[in-house]
Amino acid sequence: MAQLTARAVTQCPNTKIVLSGYSQGAQVVHNAAGQLTAAQTNRVTAVLTFGDPKRNQPFGTIPASRTRVICRTGDNICEGGFTITPAHTQYQQDAPAAASWIASRVR
Repeated sequence: MAQLTARAVTQCPNTKIVLSGYSQGAQVVHNAAGQLTAAQTNRVTAVLTFGDPKRNQPFGTIPASRTRVICRTGDNICEGGFTITPAHTQYQQDAPAAASWIASRVR
């Protein structure tokens, strides 16, 4: 993901970049964000994760104002656990609000 972000910054200089992931994909977002240069970080418009096992950790140096972590009540993965609870499979309910937030960031 870090390499793809770097490529987008280079090849598409006017593109607004959004990083997003669910569960283990959220971990990938954290890892990738930590590998970005300052110039690449400046191009990330929004970061959105769902069911994020690293929810209390920053996304590299991306300002918190550009990030949103959605964790449902009862999602054990968000608490650092390993058990998949029903709450971890219900993020489709958060999709409309998440999409609205992303849209507000890229306008």
